[in-house]
Amino acid sequence: MMPFRNRIASSRLVLALLAWLSIAVGPIEAGAQEERRPNILFIQADDLGYADIGAFGSEIPTPNLDALAHGGMVLTSFYTSLACSPTRAMLMSGVDNHLAGLGVMGAPRREEHKGQPGYVGYLNFRVASLAQLLADAGYDTYMTGKWHLGNDVETGPRARGFKRSFVSLDGAAHLGPWDWRGPQPARYRDGDEIVHVGDDFYSTRFYTEKLIEFIEQDRGDGRPFFAWLAYTAPHWPLQAPAESIARFEGWYEDGYEALYARRFARQKELGLVPKDAEPIDDARFEPRWSTLSAEERRVEARRMQIYAAMVSDLDLYVGRLIDYLKSIGEYENTFIVFSSDNGPESGRMDLTRSIQEHVGKEYDHSLENLGSATSYVNYGRNWASASASPWNRHKATAFEGGIRVPAFVHFPGKVPAGTRSAEVVTIMDLLPTFLELAGREFPRSPYRGREVLRPQGTSLLPLVYGRAEGLRPADHVFGWELHGHRAVRRGDWKLVWDRALPEGERRWQLFNLADDPFEQNDLAAARPAVLAEMLDAWARYVAENGVIE
Repeated sequence: MMPFRNRIASSRLVLALLAWLSIAVGPIEAGAQEERRPNILFIQADDLGYADIGAFGSEIPTPNLDALAHGGMVLTSFYTSLACSPTRAMLMSGVDNHLAGLGVMGAPRREEHKGQPGYVGYLNFRVASLAQLLADAGYDTYMTGKWHLGNDVETGPRARGFKRSFVSLDGAAHLGPWDWRGPQPARYRDGDEIVHVGDDFYSTRFYTEKLIEFIEQDRGDGRPFFAWLAYTAPHWPLQAPAESIARFEGWYEDGYEALYARRFARQKELGLVPKDAEPIDDARFEPRWSTLSAEERRVEARRMQIYAAMVSDLDLYVGRLIDYLKSIGEYENTFIVFSSDNGPESGRMDLTRSIQEHVGKEYDHSLENLGSATSYVNYGRNWASASASPWNRHKATAFEGGIRVPAFVHFPGKVPAGTRSAEVVTIMDLLPTFLELAGREFPRSPYRGREVLRPQGTSLLPLVYGRAEGLRPADHVFGWELHGHRAVRRGDWKLVWDRALPEGERRWQLFNLADDPFEQNDLAAARPAVLAEMLDAWARYVAENGVIE
């Protein structure tokens, strides 16, 4: 038997060892013997089109994103809302944007929307925030980039569960300290504090480095992390460092029709488009490239050149983050999801009166200055059509080009590499997916003293782990609405209301996506029985989600 004095010395040694461990690896919590839970990283691009990264047919070099996509499962039918804030509300709540408070972008203007909980213009308190749920589950929670779910402290990321956050409140600037409304400093919120940035600010670099800083601050506390890296690139204005833009000199001199054709052909090679598929008619490109003057072509090509630089830089800094995770030994234990927040932006904000008032004063839109901090341009509808390839239309519409976005899931050892799924999934599915990864169920209501809505999404883990080919019944109904643009999908049938048409010409259009994935053949008149069924499905979506038409 060990002498008492030796047992004391041995006990002291054990206590000293435990004390050292508590300093080195953080507190030993209950459940430490369980399987280590994964970190969760959601990387979100802003206004990135379906065809804008290499894995989805782009010529823009995106080796880091492509490596993640090819090392996991590509989701070819991933749907968001029509625009940024509603999509973010669906992510954070797991329910439709009309239930979560973002039935419209920003504060409601129509009288029938005012005072309604689904139209408050921020993530309302009828929902439980994803960040809060994961914080409750023992995760460190971080966010950098575009929040757009409430500008006040009470509705900001810290109030909704993020331990550390740095977010843009204006969301429309990439270089330097200024925002898009002329010579005034853009506002950012660091935690709860309003701050400004310096002349060396570049959004894509800064948000990446800030997120790395947050992770590093808590490294060693023994807790997994949930991080939402919400880039503002390649959202307008098109701005990037001069050296980034220079890499794409001469790439787009043959125009947007040619770019669309190349991407469509590449998507056939990748199996994203059927081999016998016909592209959408080039008649939608207006004006046609051949009708532009030499100077007009140079300006147009420059716009796309800047856009490509922004996408390429986004990939570059994703690579920096991945390198960091590898360096600290966390890459293999990090579940990564990537997607855009909606389709590509087709509008030209630089043509609005509020911007034009500053051109020649604060803004210089000469060819050689485009892309700098003192320019404010976008690339417009024609380049956006190439970005959205193979789909029809763009952001803010309910056609496929507005709501079907590039997405993939990567998790070494769990998500089989080189796999692909055409299963229809949505941004609302991420909340239940992340909760299952964290080993937690959605809490019973009431939650934190209030009744909350249960998620409408479904965990993707059975799909991405290869345990199931489908997640929902074939007749499941998906719906979308924003500012009068509407759609409902059930199986291969999709019904779309095109608000972009002149008021007297607006109508429901019916498409069979199996036969007509690019929404070119309206079957509403030819299939009246199906039209009636889809209108019933639309009415159910409206009733279940509190949509005020």
